Amino acid sequence: MKHRLIILILPLIALLLMGNTASAEASASVQDEGTVKNRPNDDLSQTDPNSPEYLKERMNYLGLKIPKAVQNSFKKLNKLHPPSVLLDDDSFDWRENGGVTPVKDQGWCGSCWDFAGTGAFESAVLIADGFVWDLSEQQVLSCNDDGAGCDGGWTASAYTVFAGYGAVEESCMPYQSDDTVPCTQEDCTPVAKLVDVINIPNNVNFIKNALLNGPLSTTYTVYNGFHYHCYYHDDTDPTNHAVVIVGWDDNLCNGGGWIVKNSWGSYWGDGGYFYIGYNSSGIGQYTQLPIYENTLLPELSFNTDSLTFNIEPGDTVVDNIEIGNVGDGEMYYRLEASNPSDQDEFGYYWRDTSTPDGPDYNWVDISSTGEELDFSGSPDNGNSGPLDLGFDFNFYGETYDSINVCTNGWASFTESNSTQSNNSPIPNAATPNTLLAPFFTDLTLYYGGDIYFYTNGADSAVISWVEVHDKIWDELYSFQIILIAPKTIIFQYDLMGLNALDSASIGIENADGSIGLQIAYNEPYTYGYEAVKFSLGSVVDWLTVDNPSGTVDPAGFLNLTVKCDAGEHPGGTYHGLLTLSTNDPYYLVTEIPVVMHIGGTSVDGQENTPDYFYLRQNQPNPFNPSTVINYGLPKAGEVRLDIYNIMGQRVETLVNTDQRPGLHSVVWNGSDYSNGIYFYKLRFRGKTITKRMTLLK
Repeated sequence: MKHRLIILILPLIALLLMGNTASAEASASVQDEGTVKNRPNDDLSQTDPNSPEYLKERMNYLGLKIPKAVQNSFKKLNKLHPPSVLLDDDSFDWRENGGVTPVKDQGWCGSCWDFAGTGAFESAVLIADGFVWDLSEQQVLSCNDDGAGCDGGWTASAYTVFAGYGAVEESCMPYQSDDTVPCTQEDCTPVAKLVDVINIPNNVNFIKNALLNGPLSTTYTVYNGFHYHCYYHDDTDPTNHAVVIVGWDDNLCNGGGWIVKNSWGSYWGDGGYFYIGYNSSGIGQYTQLPIYENTLLPELSFNTDSLTFNIEPGDTVVDNIEIGNVGDGEMYYRLEASNPSDQDEFGYYWRDTSTPDGPDYNWVDISSTGEELDFSGSPDNGNSGPLDLGFDFNFYGETYDSINVCTNGWASFTESNSTQSNNSPIPNAATPNTLLAPFFTDLTLYYGGDIYFYTNGADSAVISWVEVHDKIWDELYSFQIILIAPKTIIFQYDLMGLNALDSASIGIENADGSIGLQIAYNEPYTYGYEAVKFSLGSVVDWLTVDNPSGTVDPAGFLNLTVKCDAGEHPGGTYHGLLTLSTNDPYYLVTEIPVVMHIGGTSVDGQENTPDYFYLRQNQPNPFNPSTVINYGLPKAGEVRLDIYNIMGQRVETLVNTDQRPGLHSVVWNGSDYSNGIYFYKLRFRGKTITKRMTLLK
């Protein structure tokens, strides 16, 4: 079976950006760009291009503007689980592989978005045809229909021009650093046509794998003090500059960095290039790969959406996955076993009140029995601790006997001084670590509310935030952490305000921020009267792959052997993933769900014939493009399982037949459906259970 997933087919985005051009009127020669306007301050004409004064003037012409729809699209895309890196080399540079055209200068016009898109497309044409075209940025500046100009724009405006009319040469429409120049592209012959643009998630591994196909347009934030060699800044501001990533070097910048082509002329930086650490200043946000009509791309095919093993205790079973390359370029691949998407690498997973095996909501009132914590020194951003638990608690393989509590909705076993209020994705190397985050956001006790701590000194403790205020909307939030030795963690939510629900992080994280389990980041999760339980389960050690990595030539196919080993695991149902990473830009990562059914007693102690009718949350979720739906039947009977879109329309029926009692698994492949929220409804003996899932391509 062959699958083809298009993450993005060239969006025609109306930016509606109105503005005026730069005010300067004279001309100055800029390498490879014909005539541009003089700098507004003539004294800068002799200024060192790497000086603070030069940077200050350049910052007046940072013209990147990301439309809200694009921001939302990438926000969803960035939730995809990262792939494995396909090329083990510690450095890769398209300058050394004949894939980069000369550096140019945008002049004193906020057209970085234009130069980034044009530069990346020039590289795509060069790699495919072996010819260096000097394409016209003025064509984009004058002929786009989105209102993008010297006051700003987004790279999609460049790509739309190249996909519509086609790109023309610089010699036919010389760059003038002026968006009032008339569009004369009809007098020019197009020399290259763009056919697609693919959005790349903001992750180092995703970007590295996509780079194997060619340089990428991307964005970052220029701050005061920015310099060309391994600049570092924690990103907190909106991106303001667009550039082209042409390679990477893991030996750069004390942890690796990107090799980046800028549009400030060859006299700036290192011949027009700069080097910046991974994730510094937001580098890698809004990354795109342009596809030229002659681009030689790999194209993945594979023969299965999921694997199910029925196995007896102690036995081993094997199966095969066939992958092929039906494209025109060499395909790198890596197939690895991993934990399900709701379980982290250490083995922690979570369940909430809405799942059959989740915890019941049962608020524990400690306002009269617990200690009211004192944050009088800083009721806005305070940290109280270390607080003695009175027992040992195991967390990510370490043992702790005390905990610290912050007013901003988090607790930590080690962070006694941090009062961080700006929440971040989980995991994150920045503090706080060893993190318990029931509702990590900017909260305050300045307007009232209390935080209590209680321990029985033997095996359990409770931390409660009661009617604390969020700092912006001044609404009330009540939630708590319950610790039960040796390793059980429960978050409970009482009455929660509404307006700050999409500005918090919820989850747990280990000591160095390398492993964590995120439930929500800046999106509503709970409205209250709900509980979440974190438990430690076994990692996926029963699934292995032979020949897990390599290359596949065009028209080539490989059979990869997958082995399932029940070992000493108790009977029951186990879930895992096979993560298939490739440089097919439409299939950078694919998750293949794997289920192992071992005869005998199930993982949670229930028999394989359950005592009740239940429907599990699909795994993985979000998914792309396949997911597994598991359910249990206590008796034989007629079963119907339907998929509905968000409009309530039934789009597919997966099951409509009599089934035996026991555990059942069904795979749904969403390849033919668009991104979004879907509902799956299970009917059995007059009862109905409905759950929600998210398809994210």
